[in-house]
Amino acid sequence: MLAKMSDTNSAAIPMLAPEPLARKTWSTRVFSLPVALGLLLVYLMLFVSAGGRVVRSLVDPDVWWHLRNASELVRTGHFMRADSYTFTVAGKPWINFEWLGELPYYFAYRWLGDGGLYLMLFLVAAAILVGIYCLGRLRSGSWTAAFFATAIGLLLTTVSLLPRPLLFGWLFLVIEVGVLWSFQKGRDFSIALPLLFLLWINVHGSWFIGFVLMALFVACGFVEGSWGNLDAVRWTPAQRRKLLVVAAASFAALFVNPYGWRLVVYPLDVAFRQKLTVEHVAEWGSLDFHSPRGKIVVMVLVLLAVLQLVRRRRWMLQDAAFAAVAVYGAVTYVRFLFLMAILVMPLLAMDFRNEKPKEARDYRFICGLVIVALLGMIARAYPRETQLQAGLAEYFPEKAVAWVRSAAGRGNLFSNFNWNGYLEWQAPEVKELIDSRVDIFVHAGVMDDYLRATKVDGTFGVLDKYGIRYVLLPREYPMAYVLGHSTEWKQTYEDGQAVGFERVR
Repeated sequence: MLAKMSDTNSAAIPMLAPEPLARKTWSTRVFSLPVALGLLLVYLMLFVSAGGRVVRSLVDPDVWWHLRNASELVRTGHFMRADSYTFTVAGKPWINFEWLGELPYYFAYRWLGDGGLYLMLFLVAAAILVGIYCLGRLRSGSWTAAFFATAIGLLLTTVSLLPRPLLFGWLFLVIEVGVLWSFQKGRDFSIALPLLFLLWINVHGSWFIGFVLMALFVACGFVEGSWGNLDAVRWTPAQRRKLLVVAAASFAALFVNPYGWRLVVYPLDVAFRQKLTVEHVAEWGSLDFHSPRGKIVVMVLVLLAVLQLVRRRRWMLQDAAFAAVAVYGAVTYVRFLFLMAILVMPLLAMDFRNEKPKEARDYRFICGLVIVALLGMIARAYPRETQLQAGLAEYFPEKAVAWVRSAAGRGNLFSNFNWNGYLEWQAPEVKELIDSRVDIFVHAGVMDDYLRATKVDGTFGVLDKYGIRYVLLPREYPMAYVLGHSTEWKQTYEDGQAVGFERVR
């Protein structure tokens, strides 16, 4: 039977031999290998996500209605409680469950345009990546091991390196996991968790994942035992009381939001009532193991298995639970590859570490040169405004905005699901059929009608049902072909990317 964990819980996680206690100067800390490796990770993120003449990092259909939401909040001072963007669900109840996460992007865009939007994305993404790197160091005791694990994790995070409130949710998850693992190692920052959840509930629905992980973390400390290479250590009475109080305070903090209990139960609405969202939004699809990211997941799982056989390290029950949640989430919904990067990569770093202590040497000069070079490479790789605009113009119907505006007040518009948020931002005077918020349209049945129309399954019936006079679609859509060969519709716009139709009778 395992010995009970002390209040510091130092025995819970295997640690490297303590480093010498020599005082480090500022130059030793700044011009160091950990800083150089951290900057290299940031450069790799830029290279992977923003490489090339055309940068597609801002190509997210949701960012534009997020900007519209934030603009309305700033302009009116009131939180959205009903739809006002479309003609199909206008006036129906709707809660903006990401309102706080939208504001940083809005102000960045307002002050610096497309470049500001990318700057906010870059800063948050870099903070997440560096956070995973620090988690790897926390668990492995080695910056080098943490670097290699995080570099693999970077390839998983590219699934949603886009300007969306979800990124703030992932950043909060990194912070939460750091607090929990620090508590397990005797450094108690748990008092910060209620405040974290107070912010998180107003930023994104991913708070639900964080709360489930906290519940698992606490629950695993209520058992004690050893099963093969799996160990469980019971919390001391003081630890147990502290964690239960913090969990209760965190739960209470969830209700400090503009929408009350409705915002707290929203993740359950997504899970159980928004079936079309899960079925037709790509990020909610299952992981394709033939895709590059799918192969990376297989590689990570094989690495974990092989290294476990070689090193035979013991796993804490909390770690096994976190890894199981992350792997299940990643293979079930591709968007949760990010979750796997946050939870599994630091655990993988534990198997990458070198158990033999190395002789301490002064590499400040070499590290300083490397850091300066990396800063120059980051500045060179950082995308220019023209690259950002080229990416936007390639995906969104920038040229068609004038045609869309000309339809304002003259009839209902049917346009591409992925374009509508952009059109809501660029032409707010035009009311649309649907946009990528999805939830409210699923409940009203509009999403189902939109899908039938675009799949050419009762297209004309749907257009008649909603009194559509104008249609804007990508030129390669089957629906565009059908309308182009109909005597009831006339093509009145074309720019090589989009085609526009007007009802003639």
